Amino acid sequence: MKTFTNFLRLFVILAVAAAGPAFAQEEPKKETPEAAPEKAAEPAAEAKPAEPEAAKTEAAPAAAPAAAPAAAADAPKSLSPAAKSFSPLANTYKTAFDDMQKWMETVSAQTAASDEKITKLQAQISANEAAITQAKLAGDDKKVKSLTSENKKLSSEASSAMKGLSAAKADFVKQAEQRVKQYQSAADTALTQVKNASK
Repeated sequence: MKTFTNFLRLFVILAVAAAGPAFAQEEPKKETPEAAPEKAAEPAAEAKPAEPEAAKTEAAPAAAPAAAPAAAADAPKSLSPAAKSFSPLANTYKTAFDDMQKWMETVSAQTAASDEKITKLQAQISANEAAITQAKLAGDDKKVKSLTSENKKLSSEASSAMKGLSAAKADFVKQAEQRVKQYQSAADTALTQVKNASK
């Protein structure tokens, strides 16, 4: 019995020894905790395209310099000293323009009421004429007579207002002529100065 037991033990030991290399080959590799993050990091690195982002960052500043030449082209060029010598002459025309603008505002203030009155009278006359036509078609002689009488009165008022406005405009034309003479005199003086300076 002892002999059989010893033989059985020896058989088991030999069987385990023979099967050991197979177990060692089939046993899956256990990943160390340090290796796992490295493998996880690899796909992340592949998924993130670093170069396109850098290209976008470089492209944005490149657009700004491209716009700079256009802005520089729009900027007014500085005049040469020879051109600047004509500034006194140019200034007389600028002064004349500014003065005319202010004067025109005065003209507007003095004629606006007359213009508005004439416009309203003419609009009322036109409306009455349309009503007269409708009244004639309807056979309403009384209304035709009333509106006709009213239009005669309105036409007289409009005519009077237009005469007053025409007189005012004639006076403003005379003022404009005087102003033009003043502006021309100032321009002539400035031109003389430019001529003398160029000698």
